[in-house]
Amino acid sequence: MASSWSSGRYKNRKRRFYKRKGFWLGFLSLFMMVLIAGYVGWNMYSDPYRKRAATYDLERINDLEVPSRILDRHGREIGRIYEENRSAMAFEEVPENFFNALKAGEDSRFDEHGGVDYVGIGRAAWKMLKNGEATQGASTITQQLARDAYGLKAEAKRRKESGFQRKMVEIFLAQRIELRYDKKEILTFFVNRSFFGSGFYGLRSAALGYYGKEPKDLTIPECASIVTILRNPLEISPLNHLEANRKGRNHVIWRMFMEKMITEEQMNAFQAEPVTLNPRPLQRGTSHVYEMIAAEAREMVGEDVFAKGGLVIHTSIDQDVQVSAEKAMQEVLTKVESGAGYAHPQHAKYKKGQGKPAYLQGAMMMMDHETGAILAYIGGRDYSHSQYDFIREGKKPLGTAFFPFVTAAALSGEQTPATMLEDEPMDNRMVMVGGSEGVLGEWGSEVQKPVFEGQVTMRHALERSKIAAMVRLGTQSGVDRVAETAKRYGFTMPAGEKLPRLLLGMEPASMMETVAAYASFARGGSMGAKQGYVVEKIVDGDGRSSARIQRDPPRNEPAVDGAVAYQVHSMLRGVAKDGNVAQRLSMPESYLGGVKTGTMHDFSNCWAVGYSPRVVCGVWCGFLQGAVPIAEGAFGGDVALPIWQAAMKALRPEHVQGDFRKPSDIMEVDVCRISGQRAGPYCYEEGVDEASGLPKLKDARRKEFFRAGSEKIPICSVHGGGVIGEALEHSGTGMQLAVLDVVPVRAKAATLLGDDPYQSQVVSGAGEDASMGEEGSFFRSVVSSIERMDLGDKDAEIALPKPGKLVLDVEVE
Repeated sequence: MASSWSSGRYKNRKRRFYKRKGFWLGFLSLFMMVLIAGYVGWNMYSDPYRKRAATYDLERINDLEVPSRILDRHGREIGRIYEENRSAMAFEEVPENFFNALKAGEDSRFDEHGGVDYVGIGRAAWKMLKNGEATQGASTITQQLARDAYGLKAEAKRRKESGFQRKMVEIFLAQRIELRYDKKEILTFFVNRSFFGSGFYGLRSAALGYYGKEPKDLTIPECASIVTILRNPLEISPLNHLEANRKGRNHVIWRMFMEKMITEEQMNAFQAEPVTLNPRPLQRGTSHVYEMIAAEAREMVGEDVFAKGGLVIHTSIDQDVQVSAEKAMQEVLTKVESGAGYAHPQHAKYKKGQGKPAYLQGAMMMMDHETGAILAYIGGRDYSHSQYDFIREGKKPLGTAFFPFVTAAALSGEQTPATMLEDEPMDNRMVMVGGSEGVLGEWGSEVQKPVFEGQVTMRHALERSKIAAMVRLGTQSGVDRVAETAKRYGFTMPAGEKLPRLLLGMEPASMMETVAAYASFARGGSMGAKQGYVVEKIVDGDGRSSARIQRDPPRNEPAVDGAVAYQVHSMLRGVAKDGNVAQRLSMPESYLGGVKTGTMHDFSNCWAVGYSPRVVCGVWCGFLQGAVPIAEGAFGGDVALPIWQAAMKALRPEHVQGDFRKPSDIMEVDVCRISGQRAGPYCYEEGVDEASGLPKLKDARRKEFFRAGSEKIPICSVHGGGVIGEALEHSGTGMQLAVLDVVPVRAKAATLLGDDPYQSQVVSGAGEDASMGEEGSFFRSVVSSIERMDLGDKDAEIALPKPGKLVLDVEVE
């Protein structure tokens, strides 16, 4: 019996604890208690996050910032205004290859889970334990959408919550999204909202920004390249880190192979391809003109409406003019910087962070001088380097572009366009620019070897931009008078004594002041608009008007009377047609406007300002800091004028064509170019025939415009040949001419008799009027005959009959 008891005790001692009765029952009971406690605890802990996730309005999941579109005056889109560079797409517009790459790279179980991939969470947790750090994310596409659509990261930061706490809200919100929307909708929301680096939001913006193509045209490697950016938009953007993007792209391609979306052969081929970029991003406000448009639009509709976006902003900008001017400015200034001996910083070598750019700058504005509508606007050479707007904030001396206002002051007095001026060397002490001694330079003509011409008319002096002659004109008129005239044009003049240097455009002027003043020559003396604008009207996405300002045409007081304005205009027209820039211009024949370039004595500033019947355009080039010479011989006609011409030639015909109304008190008189006096029948000047190269006499007459009452001038005293009585008749009461008591010889017939060795043509007409009338055909015939003369060195021969025998009758005493 003892043995039996001992044997049973041994068996009980050998039985394992987990085989004892009641163990599993207890274990299961304990497990259920823990599970229930965990469930209750989890619910208690997660309940605030679940409740918070339930507060988000799922109807607003696709509330994206909609950009406001900017249209030019012809209805073409020229840019967009937005905080986030985005362009939304429909599901059907997204290529299947991109969805495949997205699922392979971000969420391979997307089609199976309900918003949270528990398998993925477990896999990520295991790898974290195995590697000691997080090497793989577990957020699904739906979770990422929830996080981005409702700003969960920013909210967690405000609440000072941990990443785990934020993840709780993200999970519950993702589950709600999956219950509310189908998979296609979720994918569409995601690709339109996601940030793809380098300022690109949404797939379309990224496709254009990196590869310059629409999403439907993306290749599989390009799709993979964009998908991998989602892991770290700042560090994997191909624009910033090309190699990192290539490695990430190849990983996505490998994942596509593992998911059986592509073959191994395709994988190898795709991974071998380089990442080749072709950025053509959607335009945004990265220039002065876009910033100006945004500022005006914001003021018109208010901050709330503007921030909501979706507006269509109609502007006065002409895209063709804007683009042409921008292109010409970059080309011209780059050419100047690449010239021999150029010693200043260059735009191409500037790097952000170097401070204010010190390279050559430029600005340009074109405006409808009747309404103030701006057609083109360049506030500076590169907005990304400097946001300084020269048009709004800058002032620089006009140089010789100030000469039209010196001329206007003179014409407002007793002078006329035919007034004679001395064009001879001038002592620099007269104006004191660029030194106090020596001869005043002739930089205004904008040629390397200017010449003095002795006596020239006021017209010729302005058209050829002659420094000495224009200074003498200004001093004859009075410097104070010139300053007062300039004030009426809107320029700021110095207080106190006015020095002669003022006549050379040494006082700084703004672009707006300058174009408004030049516009007066096209507007009969009335100033152009002094304030410009760019926004015409704004409508919302449904086409309803949000704002439209009724602008009345500017009513500015005239700076000078209409006759003076027309006289100056005719001279500025002459600058373009026959003046010092005529050889540099190639404007169409229909252009009847005027233009004037401006150059400083030290070549520190270049201007070109001109107008048509509809618009006025100004261009400035120079350095923002100080009076720094651009380069030796940097004339306005070579630097600023090509930019001005490119802008004007890009205009549509209706803004270029048209004539200027001549005032009723303007009288036209034929004037001799040489003497500035009334042209007589013998006014011609020496020239050279372009075809033969032989000397040729050409008509020296031109039509000149006089204010009524000032047209009574004497007949040309240089070429002579006039009738004294007629000269006295045209001289006016203030001119006393000596009258000879002789009878002038009058032609009796209109036909030349005898041999005609000089091959003159037979004149037409008859009588006294035909032989001597100023407008008669006699003069035209004589000039035509003279022009046909061969004035070579060979003497003309006259054929004479052989004389008969000479017989002397001698008387013999």
